[in-house]
Amino acid sequence: MAHFFPIGLGDMLVDRVNGTNWEIDLLKFRHLVFREQLNWVAPSVDGLDRDEYDGFSDNLAVRDTQGVLGSVRLTHGTRPFMIEREFSRLLAPGESISKGESAAEITRFAVDKRASPQRMREAGRLLYLSLLEWSLLRGVKRMYFVVEPVFYRHIVRMGFPVVPVGVPMHLDGGVLSMAGYVDWPQAEPEFILGLRKGIKAPPERSRAWYEFETRHAAASMPF
Repeated sequence: MAHFFPIGLGDMLVDRVNGTNWEIDLLKFRHLVFREQLNWVAPSVDGLDRDEYDGFSDNLAVRDTQGVLGSVRLTHGTRPFMIEREFSRLLAPGESISKGESAAEITRFAVDKRASPQRMREAGRLLYLSLLEWSLLRGVKRMYFVVEPVFYRHIVRMGFPVVPVGVPMHLDGGVLSMAGYVDWPQAEPEFILGLRKGIKAPPERSRAWYEFETRHAAASMPF
């Protein structure tokens, strides 16, 4: 599986932290968000949020010199999904999940709410863009997720090409949640360009971004 590459905005960057010194900081951050603040999972003795999915997924972290500001876990379609197990009740009757090389799942998506609104927006944009760039590296076209309906409406307004696969239901923790997927082939070029605007990337990706922007600009010319 291709590794992710760091992309940055200001003094923040998002990168894959599996097996690095930042991984423990990421798991502590996730414990704070998902086990202490949201109470989705019971607190652990070691203060780390980890489960069986971490063993075969990519953990990405938004970080600056002070620590972790955001997290997301991405699981490839050749591996088990939480939406097949823990969240299967959210699927509409008869709804089937796509698996394999062109599918993936998004879990443990979070931004530090203790940060300023601007920092939260910047960290969020890095995470949103990481979903796209991770998918492009692997040929992933469909990414499943479970979110609260209010957040689903938010990403729709942003321009994410999302499709619901069920109706909102209350999970065991009492949180109203719904399932859907990002359909990357339906993403508008303007949406992709907006996510990438002002973001720093390694030279090989910057060239690919420039070529995409050039092709889109040429296609938009009225003559």
